[in-house]
Amino acid sequence: MKKNRLFQQKHELWLAVLFGSFSIADEEIADTIYDFAMIEYRHLNWLGGALVERGEVFDYEKGEIDYKAADTHTLFAKLITQIEAMKAAYPDSEDAMFTRFVSDERYFIQKLNELRDTTPNRPITAYDKKRKLGVYDLDQTQTDALTLFLFEESYKEYELILVYTYSNFFTDSKLLSNIFIDLIYESHYHLKRFARMMSGMGILSTPRTIMERVYKFDDLEQFLIDGIKEEEGAKEECMRLAEMVNHESLSNFFFFINDQENYHITLMRKALEHLKGAA
Repeated sequence: MKKNRLFQQKHELWLAVLFGSFSIADEEIADTIYDFAMIEYRHLNWLGGALVERGEVFDYEKGEIDYKAADTHTLFAKLITQIEAMKAAYPDSEDAMFTRFVSDERYFIQKLNELRDTTPNRPITAYDKKRKLGVYDLDQTQTDALTLFLFEESYKEYELILVYTYSNFFTDSKLLSNIFIDLIYESHYHLKRFARMMSGMGILSTPRTIMERVYKFDDLEQFLIDGIKEEEGAKEECMRLAEMVNHESLSNFFFFINDQENYHITLMRKALEHLKGAA
C-alpha cells in the first residue's frame, strides 16, 4: 500500500518551524514561532489519527529540513515559503481538519510577515560552532561532555515524542493514552530546553530520521522495559553533568531534569503494570 506523502510533508514543516524557533536568540520572537510549531505538531497528530481511521499507511521518514538562515528576516521568509507551499498539498475539500490547517497557517504567514516588517533583522548564530554557553565558564572536558549529552538527549526526546504519538494512535486504553500524552509533552519541553542550549552553543541540528522498527513495534511491554532502562541512563548522565559543571544554576538545571526523569519512570512503570494486568 502506498504511504501517505502529506504526513511526511507536515512532519517536515513541523520540524522546520520548530528548529527555526530554536535558532532565534530573541526569546519573545522565538516563543511566538515555537507556539506555531506546537500547533503544527497538533496538526500532525490529528492527521495521523485520521489516517489510522482510514487505514492508510504512513511513517516518520523525512527529507532535508530547510530551516537554517543567516538572519531572522531570511528565516521568516523561508518559513513563509514553506507554509505557503503546504496549502497546495491539502486535498480540495471542506473537511474541518484541513480547513483548520489552512486557517492556522494563514495566520502564521500573516504574523511572520508582520515580524519581518516590524522587528530588527538580527544575525542567527545557532550554527557557528562556537561551543560556548552564555556566562558558563566550561573547560574542554565539560564542553565535550555537554555537547555529547545535548546531541544524544535531543534525539532521544524527538524520538520519544514520535514513538508515543504513534503508540497513542493505536491504543484504546484511556490510562495508556493519558500516560503517552504526559510523556509526549514532557519530551516537548525537554527538547526545547536542550535545543535552545544547542542553539546558544552554535551547534543546533535537527535529529536524524527514526528507523521504522523503533516505533512500529509488536511488543509494547518490552518497549516500556527498554524505555525505563533508557530513562535511568539519562538520569545518570544528568547527575554526571550536574556534578561536572562548575556553575550552580547550570548544575541545578540538570538536577531538575533528573528529578523529572524520576516521574517519567513512574509513569512508564504504571503503563507496564496496566499492560501486565490486562494480559
